[in-house]
Amino acid sequence: MKFVLYGVMVIGAFFLGKIMYGPLAPSLLGQTTAKATDSETVQEIKVKSPMGTITEVVDLEDVDPKDFPEKVTLASELILTDKNGLSPLKLDAGSPVTPLELEDMVLKVTSSLATHLTGEISVLETDFVEGVAHKRMDQRMAKLEADKAPAAPTPPTPKPVVEVAANNPAPKPAPMVEPEPAPAPAREPEPAPEPEAPTSLSADQIVAAMKASLEGGKIKELDASKVTNWEAGEDETFDGEEFQVGIATYKEMTILGEKTLQAKALFAEGQLEKWIHAKTGMEIR
Repeated sequence: MKFVLYGVMVIGAFFLGKIMYGPLAPSLLGQTTAKATDSETVQEIKVKSPMGTITEVVDLEDVDPKDFPEKVTLASELILTDKNGLSPLKLDAGSPVTPLELEDMVLKVTSSLATHLTGEISVLETDFVEGVAHKRMDQRMAKLEADKAPAAPTPPTPKPVVEVAANNPAPKPAPMVEPEPAPAPAREPEPAPEPEAPTSLSADQIVAAMKASLEGGKIKELDASKVTNWEAGEDETFDGEEFQVGIATYKEMTILGEKTLQAKALFAEGQLEKWIHAKTGMEIR
């Protein structure tokens, strides 16, 4: 009977300990019951900089409007409408748009073709995240350059003016000697007239001008290293003006994968006026 009583006491103590100390066990062992979960609102983007490739972490829930890129590119088609849902404008994938607001992963945008129309699209169906990462990197590099700029030189301290006592006679001025007349300047030869720029370019000249325009990253939205073919196209009319046309075919990586796109260089009077997207007609800057 005594052993039976001891057995009941041991079993009761075991269950009492589970009840009292079970909730504390994870804390005593340094564990936590919370689990980290991956979120699509946090994106990591690799950005090239003068210091090398840097990984920029963009939390879409905390992006400030001042970090919005000026333009983003659509990865899928989008229809813009006015506030009443009328006057629809269909934009194809690859079209540039202007971001206005970001809320709950939905990006509100407009187009320079019709600024009174707006539309909403998932932010992940644009290159918004890449634009934010690049803009933040540009802002940091600009700040670093500003910090490196030398400070303005300190102006020299003016020398004290020594007053002459009243009883000291002023020195007699030296006799003036009239300077000899300077010889007449030699007549400079008139500059030779500059040759007039050609008003029409050959196909080779058009291709050379396109390549020169993209050298050094002058056009930020078009990378010369991605161009797979350069050629001169047929003359075209834009906004009532006749242009010679050059066509650059390039590959661009989008959310939907690698796409083959074309850009047009417009020439007037032998000069490259601007670049535009071949499909949408939007200017490339």
